Amino acid sequence: MRRTALVVVLLLVSAVGVTAQDWPMFREDLGHAGASASRGPEDNTLLWTFQTGSEVPSSPAVVDGRVYIGSNEDYRVYCLDENSGEVIWGYTTGAQVYSSPAVVDGRVYVGSRDIKIYCLEAESGEFVWSYQSEYWTYSSEIYSSPAVVNGRVYVGSHDGNAYCLNAENGGLIWKYKIGCYIYSSPAVVEGKVYIASHKAPDSRGVPYEDTVYCLDAENGGLVWKFPTDGHIYSSPAVVDEKVYIGSDDGKLYCLDALTGDELWSHQTGDSIQSSPAVVDGKVYVGSGDGKVYCLDAESGENLWSFGTGSAVHSSPAVAEGKVYVGSYDGKVYCLDAQNGGLVWSYQTGSLVHSSPAVADNKVFVGSYNGNVYCFGEPDFTISVSPTEGEVKPGEAVDATVRVTVIGSINVELDVMGTPLGATIDFDPPSRTGSFRSTMTIQTASNTPTGTYDLTVVGANASKVRTASYRLQVGPSGIPLVTLLIPLILLLIIIAIIIYYWWKRRKKKKRRRMLSSRGRRTRSFLSHPKT
Repeated sequence: MRRTALVVVLLLVSAVGVTAQDWPMFREDLGHAGASASRGPEDNTLLWTFQTGSEVPSSPAVVDGRVYIGSNEDYRVYCLDENSGEVIWGYTTGAQVYSSPAVVDGRVYVGSRDIKIYCLEAESGEFVWSYQSEYWTYSSEIYSSPAVVNGRVYVGSHDGNAYCLNAENGGLIWKYKIGCYIYSSPAVVEGKVYIASHKAPDSRGVPYEDTVYCLDAENGGLVWKFPTDGHIYSSPAVVDEKVYIGSDDGKLYCLDALTGDELWSHQTGDSIQSSPAVVDGKVYVGSGDGKVYCLDAESGENLWSFGTGSAVHSSPAVAEGKVYVGSYDGKVYCLDAQNGGLVWSYQTGSLVHSSPAVADNKVFVGSYNGNVYCFGEPDFTISVSPTEGEVKPGEAVDATVRVTVIGSINVELDVMGTPLGATIDFDPPSRTGSFRSTMTIQTASNTPTGTYDLTVVGANASKVRTASYRLQVGPSGIPLVTLLIPLILLLIIIAIIIYYWWKRRKKKKRRRMLSSRGRRTRSFLSHPKT
């Protein structure tokens, strides 16, 4: 009965598709929409944390089961295992890493306050190249997060330049001199680069400060610019030929992506350093007034707002009807995207500037307490070692089943495809958390010889995972009798052929003898003796 239930659960689970998606760069895509096709966690179950040693303002990228993120104290870019938080590699730059990594085509691109942008191998963390921005007496740090597309890296710098670099070797393709600090991270959409400036580094009367720019992605030529009334930390989101961006003047602006004309603006109670997410005709953004806002993307009408305990400079991520965002009150929030209702929150203990990334049904985010957090629904994997075994009828063979649990859940083991007369036991058969179990297969004297493909099943209330094990009962070779059967059949066929040949030959011989006697008789009758 229990095994039947497992089979039913297995079939049901295999029939349900689970959508998963990487989060390869700041705001997930080149347009900075901040949306994930992955399903986000329903509660604040913490799967793991990783302590970097200092503040984590950087936002994570998640690609192929790995989390890439920068930190401050040790100046490092980390690559962590998505399921455990264990360090795969770390690379030390020359200063703090506020920039968020972009992971594209097996390489990691990230800026540092040492005025360089780095390219590293995603697999190993090995250095590939670096490009140093222009040096100013005041500051040339790179806070901006790179966008990578078509073999090019687009990024801003505090030296006042927007850069386009060769992704393969770091060579300069073009730069556009804005002349002001750039915190904003570029969005690249349909051959255009959208980026914004913060302020001039001195009082020399540098023009175009606090301005949104649209540049030609091919050559860096200016297409249009739009000035705001405040410094711009926010990065643009470009969706449906509209540019959404916040400013320190407290407004969220909606601009025409082709002309730069203002379509609408919405005034909040304080500066907007958060970068907006735009999903299904709605804009989600945080404000220094401590609120998360949901606005109509066409009109700018306020649909709802949710108050946190402090400023919200983290940028929201939206996944399957939920909004994930951090606050300077130290909490990570999950809100209902339709009405702004609180779904869950988690107190990290220090301000959260990092913007959440949603991938593979998990949420990843950093905190100024030095931790990288992973929230999600507990899960597990199972494996068998060795993957095959051989046993004589009536004897037993062992294998090790390893259950690796992400989070904390109870997993129960069973098996499908047991040979006739055999029994299979697990020691232990279940446990909460990761464990190893000995699988003992005891065959009976009447267990038929042959090869059996067993399915080892791990299950809890909502999930089923499987692993394969091949069991050989009796000799693995083909029995001698089986090999002799074709030979015996061939000999029988040859014997039959010889028999019929001999019989036919004998019949022909008899006919010849009768024919010869007939001729002699006719000759005698025709010529009688006299």
